[in-house]
Parts: sequence; structure tokens; C-alpha cells
Amino acid sequence: GGLSDRIGVRKIAFLGTIVLSLMPILISFQSNLRVIYVLYLLLGAIGFACLFTPMLALTGLWFSRRKGLALGIVTAGGAIGQGLIPFIQRLMTSAWGWREAMFYLGVTTFVILMPMLFLLKPPPVLARIDYKAKKSNDNLWGMPHTISIPWLALAGIFCCICMMAPLMHLVPLGMDIGLTPETATSLLFVLMVSGVFGRVFFGSLGDRIGGLNAYFIASFGQTLLVFWFTQTNSLILLYCLSALFGFTFSGVMTCLIICAREAAPIRITGLAAAIVLAMGWVGMGIGGYQAGYFYDLNGNYTVSYGNAALAGMVNLAIVFALIWYRRQSREVSQPI
Repeated sequence: GGLSDRIGVRKIAFLGTIVLSLMPILISFQSNLRVIYVLYLLLGAIGFACLFTPMLALTGLWFSRRKGLALGIVTAGGAIGQGLIPFIQRLMTSAWGWREAMFYLGVTTFVILMPMLFLLKPPPVLARIDYKAKKSNDNLWGMPHTISIPWLALAGIFCCICMMAPLMHLVPLGMDIGLTPETATSLLFVLMVSGVFGRVFFGSLGDRIGGLNAYFIASFGQTLLVFWFTQTNSLILLYCLSALFGFTFSGVMTCLIICAREAAPIRITGLAAAIVLAMGWVGMGIGGYQAGYFYDLNGNYTVSYGNAALAGMVNLAIVFALIWYRRQSREVSQPI
């Protein structure tokens, strides 16, 4: 993210695409679990990271109006991929085996992504800013980014702990209650497809009421829904919960990106988004791990999903504190 602020997004994206495509191909030839871990580490740390954050920072800079909607549309593409690829990958794995499925995933990723990178261009706003603007700390929130960015990052940790219980463990939960692997995977597919609409909706909502307010609403919905996955065996209800959770969780991620864009000076847009999203990924790692750990301890997902709901409440408390602090700062800065 920080490097993309200095040398541009396209160069970073080319590196990311090569690594993102190559790692699944290399994984398909491996039998050593430790090597597979290292390849996945490189896939995330270089491949995914070089594409996700710089692309979103670039999108936010291209638009001065309705940038929330623009970010919602761009992140909706991620939701489509997150829903579609696991479903297709499950079908390919069942038909051909995991090695062939991983190999063709890597090849397809390269063929689709590489031509698109030539369409990336630097936003006009970067060409227009002068030396003074490059040193300025002004941002859309009107509060120090040294306060807002760290607190947003902390909120991102807890919001992502909340969301990762269903994202990583919805398929095992479905199989626990007797669903076939394909049917259980279809729950995740529904969740992610619903997320396409959630990202666009909450992105547009952020344009109307502000990114932080929209983030609070999306976080509230995610927190309210997450625990109920463990309270039903009904396939219909699980589909409904998946659709609703997908709609709200995806809004959380889109609004978090909007908040990072709004709270940061234009000169460090990529770095600010990277810091906030990096902490979000830390939360995702913690959330997925704790869900599996407590499942192993208890033999069910009740505590795991309960912990996710508690993390969501902490996230809500942090966001509420930020909203209050911004409001107080504006009242102090206004002349009497």
C-alpha cells in the first residue's frame, strides 16, 4: 500500500498477479505441508496484498463524488470471486482432485488478470496536487489521522474476528448437521453472492450518511446475525442467515475501506488503507483460528460463534466512540 503511493499501482499489480497465479500452480505439485504453508504465505503477503489494497486506494482517488458507490462496485467483484471460486473449486476437486483444481486455478487467474492490468492508470488528482498538498495532513474527517487510523485499524481487527467464524467455518458447520459438501458449500456461495449487493448498497449508503455511520449500521447487522448460525438445523433458515449475513458483512468491509479513504490525507491513501486492512486480516486470522480451536475443545461451534458475536460488540463500541469523538471535535472547532 505504501509503495503504491510512491511508484504507482500498475507495477505493484503486475508483481501481485504473477505471484497470485504462480503460487496455486506450485502448491499443486507439493506434498510437504510446511512448503504449502510457505507458498500460501507468499500468495497472501505478495500476491493478494499487491492487488487488493492498491486497487482500492486507486479507485478511491479516481472519484471525488460517489466514491463510496465506486468502491462498493469494485469490492463487489471480490465478493463474486469469493463466492464463485470456492463453489467451482469444490466441484473441480470432487471431479479431478485438489492438485488439478489448484493448477487450473493458477492458470486461469493469470490469463484473466494480466490483460486487465494494462487498463490501470494514475488518477488525475495526483497530477494536480502541489507540493503543499503533498505535505498536508488535511482529510475529509477533519480530525488527526494519527488518531483515526489506529482506532479504525483496531475496530477492523474485531469486526473481522466476528465475520470469520461463518466465512471459514460455515461449510464445516453445515457438514456437521448432515449436509453434503456441495450443499454446505452452496451456503457460502449464497453468502458471498448476497455480499455483491451488500457492497454496492453500503458503498452508496456511505456516500449519503458518511462512511463511519454506514460502517456502524453494517457492523450492527453482522454482530446481530452471527451467533444464530449455531441455533438451527433448517437448511432454509441457514440459507436465509447466509444471505443476510453476506449482505451485512460485505458492507462492513466496503465501509471500512471508505473510512480509511476519508480519514487519511491524500498523500498516504494507499498506506492508510493498507494499515486498516492489514489489521482486518489479522482479525480474520484470529477469528478463523479461534473458531476452529473452540470447536476442537467443545465438539460444536456454539462457543466459537459466541466469541465472534462478542468481538462484534467490541467493534461496535470502538466505532461508536469514533462517531462521538468526531462529533465533539466538530463542536469544539465551530465558532461560538
